[in-house]
Amino acid sequence: MLTQTISTTLELPALPAMSEYEFRALRHEDLPALYKMLLAVERADDRDLVQALEDLQREFDDPWSNAEVDSLAAFTLDGQLAGYARTFQNPQPDGEVRCSIDVEVHPAQRANGLEDVLFEWAEARARQRVCMVPGDRSRVIRSGTLDTQTLRLMQLEQRGYRIVRHFYRMQRDLSEPIPAVQLPADLALCVYAPQAGRPDLSEALYAAFNEAFRDHWSFDPVTSEDWRIFFIGRSSFRPDVTYVVMDGDEVAGFSLNGISPEENARHNRRDGWVEVLAVRRPWRKRGVATALLCASMHAFKAEGLQHAMLGVDTQNLSGALRVYESVGFKPIKRFIQYQKVT
Repeated sequence: MLTQTISTTLELPALPAMSEYEFRALRHEDLPALYKMLLAVERADDRDLVQALEDLQREFDDPWSNAEVDSLAAFTLDGQLAGYARTFQNPQPDGEVRCSIDVEVHPAQRANGLEDVLFEWAEARARQRVCMVPGDRSRVIRSGTLDTQTLRLMQLEQRGYRIVRHFYRMQRDLSEPIPAVQLPADLALCVYAPQAGRPDLSEALYAAFNEAFRDHWSFDPVTSEDWRIFFIGRSSFRPDVTYVVMDGDEVAGFSLNGISPEENARHNRRDGWVEVLAVRRPWRKRGVATALLCASMHAFKAEGLQHAMLGVDTQNLSGALRVYESVGFKPIKRFIQYQKVT
């Protein structure tokens, strides 16, 4: 049976033996085909899982996933991308070691067991990765899915995965009245976009992000490279509608916002995203989160958008879900995170 080799000391899991497919690692030049395949998956499953192609291309060299050894693509014998698997793991985990699995298969290729063999390869690779991290730590493999994907739910449960967390995608209709922005007198709201006479806030927001989320479930601090690639580097990022609450020279909280013309055109809608809402602990319960949400919604409405969108951990201990509901956000999709201890 064919195998992949990462070094002289570690042999990657065997490639699946399916005569109707050819298997190899995913390459950068495969991304247009991956984008096309993911669009087909999105349409079939009503999942909204596809980011812009330029973001797929920019984020391909992920610090958490070396595609050469952490991905596997399946191609039909005439060269069409049929499915892929990829694993992601923090290269410097803080405590618990977690490896996440992503597996997608073209809807036309789902009836012959390809999804199972890709998942089996990815799980074997994930097990290798968590075991390679030294020290006495807990080690888990995770995979998430929409609650409507009944076959994937069954697949995960049959493989011994158990539910560990629930998440919502929430939506707020901007045609409904939006509260005015209100803050205590010692706090000030400003736009993130660089302005004359004011220091660049990027590093301050990066530090505030890691501080604000350090007490959240399963959070790993991000590096400055992660921040650049996956947050302020995205094509959808809009610094001119991103808001920061300042207490003098200190960042109290911020709302990192985005608008993707490509995704909106693809779905024939007008949505703006609150990608990250962060409030540092000393400033919590002072109306900072509510003020940031209201400012973001007013800005989105001024842009001619129809909805404000965000995602939330439903068991967030800071009470984020209650705050979102209080200003009119409602859940429209539900996601489940599964985990297996290894």
